[in-house]
Amino acid sequence: MKQPSRYRLGIDIGGTFTDFTLVDTQAGTTTGIKVPTVPAHPEQGVANGLAVLRDERGLDLAEAQYFVHGMTIGLNTLLQRRGSKLALLVTEGFRDLLTLQRLRLPVPYDFTSRLPEPLVPRNLVFGVRERFAADGREVAPLDRASVEQAADQAFSQGVEGIAICFLHSYRTPQHEQEAARIIAERHPQLKVCCSSELWPEVREYERACVAVANLYIQKNVEEYFGNLERILDEAGLATRPFITQSNGGIMDLRSAAAAPVKTLFSGPAAGVIGAIEACDGAARGNLLTFDMGGTSTDVSFVADGQPTFSSASELAGFPVVLPTIDIQSIGAGGGSIAWVDAGGLLKVGPESAGSDPGPACYGKSTLPTLTDAFLTCGYLNPANFAAGRMALDADRSNAAIAPVAAQIGKTVDETADAMVQVAAASMYAELSGIMEQKGFDPRDMYVVAYGGGGPVMANIVAEEIHARGVLVPRRPGTLCAQGALSADFVYDATSNVQLFLDESTPDQVERELANLEGQARDWLASQNAAVLEGAPVRISFFADAHYDGQAYQLPIAVDRNALRTAGCGALADAFNAEHARLYGHAEPQARVELVRLSARIVAQTPAFPDAARVAPAAASSVPRPVSTRVIRHNDLRHVASVFNRDTLAPGHRICGPAIVEQDDTTTLVLPNWTATCDDNLNLIIAPNARNL
Repeated sequence: MKQPSRYRLGIDIGGTFTDFTLVDTQAGTTTGIKVPTVPAHPEQGVANGLAVLRDERGLDLAEAQYFVHGMTIGLNTLLQRRGSKLALLVTEGFRDLLTLQRLRLPVPYDFTSRLPEPLVPRNLVFGVRERFAADGREVAPLDRASVEQAADQAFSQGVEGIAICFLHSYRTPQHEQEAARIIAERHPQLKVCCSSELWPEVREYERACVAVANLYIQKNVEEYFGNLERILDEAGLATRPFITQSNGGIMDLRSAAAAPVKTLFSGPAAGVIGAIEACDGAARGNLLTFDMGGTSTDVSFVADGQPTFSSASELAGFPVVLPTIDIQSIGAGGGSIAWVDAGGLLKVGPESAGSDPGPACYGKSTLPTLTDAFLTCGYLNPANFAAGRMALDADRSNAAIAPVAAQIGKTVDETADAMVQVAAASMYAELSGIMEQKGFDPRDMYVVAYGGGGPVMANIVAEEIHARGVLVPRRPGTLCAQGALSADFVYDATSNVQLFLDESTPDQVERELANLEGQARDWLASQNAAVLEGAPVRISFFADAHYDGQAYQLPIAVDRNALRTAGCGALADAFNAEHARLYGHAEPQARVELVRLSARIVAQTPAFPDAARVAPAAASSVPRPVSTRVIRHNDLRHVASVFNRDTLAPGHRICGPAIVEQDDTTTLVLPNWTATCDDNLNLIIAPNARNL
């Protein structure tokens, strides 16, 4: 008799590798693998990984019951500007909406910096006669003829879709909705996206950018989903994936296809969720998540076990005003290429070799990358990279670094060490600015290292920023895929209200909140996920508010009980307190205006079982190294002990310099630092003066 469905599968497509985490819910075991990403056909990387699970690991994929997928399809489409040809309809007189942008220099004080080219050129932006006032009054009705004329002109120029962004549609979307119906009747083959449907932002430029970006990437995302479903059918998977969102939640395939802009930070957000889960009870204080891949390093801050969010992210120079886990990308990864500038200074990145052709040691190029430097410095085992499925060529690394070494007058070994130091210094410079802006003190912070290169580089970076320590999860190389499996179903419902608190009643606010709660619960019901049966559900409410006359808002939590008992004054008090916390002052006598209300629903997915706890090591037990290796760090050579991570048990301590190898990554422990294996098999690395 065939066993019931048992597997939970998480997949994350990165720039260099595609990661897989498969949980056997019956045996309580977890399998993680990495396969090279196929940039031109990312679904092929998924197919290759499924083949490894089926053919090498002997798993029956038909028994998969739950599947969560993180991806970079939309992100790469936007970054590479390979999306659909679009038109944009705007209110008459606002044709330059995308061209003018915000008239700010991309790089402050750099007068040579240029604004990004709009995704829709001006000749495909059409003004439509219509107008709503800011207070909701109809100033001019929608002129059907001008919509039809614009749609016909756009269609004749070969566009694949039309975005619509009318003035004040965040409050009164009727004209956008009517224009969409007219276009659908006249040209049903065109995709249409209304700015008011995705995120009703007050600022029309930001709202237009979200609508345009959504439509720009939608075709490629839908094509990928179609190819993915074909791959899954061929591999024997009956289940269909849920997709990770930028806000750290997941949604079904249909929702992701309709709003792919919500998946732009899909993979990195899943990594943050995985890092939080891995650190639960293991590290105290704030966290800096450090996800180093082949192209870049993504960092995010976690305060008191909760991710930090932003509604003002930027991607490729365009604002993304959707609730997003606050993730900053640093242009240094394992594929970052070393070069020498005109002044003779060694640089690393931001140009990357990616996965194709990749670092020189992969055997396809002669580009000297940071991964080549890791290999030359002795950090990596050329015979045990990616679980031995990819042999690294140390001779090719040395040959690639040699021309750079000649330019700066150093040996190959010295240059490789210098490349690592330069990369660390660049990361330090960027991290310092981010930490200062966010108000985080590194001395009270653990660096959570994951991704293929994170555990190699994290100790070096932690030493630079004077972090409290480093935490390397049990399976760092596939943590984004594991985080996807840990993610909950999340949806943000929002409405613009524009209510002055001194003129409003609690009932007015309560009605809006009740409506948003209904929208959120309807969305959750639409997901049709068996995993949600009996799942705990919580709803949180928020408001964006500002003092009268201010141009930007602050988000505050809304306590419905306090609202009912203390009235709107409770919201004003909460805003004043948040304003004082952030800026050091408040204006209690000033009028406070609510601009937006939102409701976030979170349906918790069940925790998946992991392998049985490993018995603690004896107090006197010292882990046995499998070998030693000479490494280079900061112009010095060291003899490092090499350990197999699978042999480590809770309580084991490793004194640096040391190398800890496992199938999905390598961990570097610096001299004068010690790594301790905790009860969850995390490695906690701390300076000897502050050993745990």
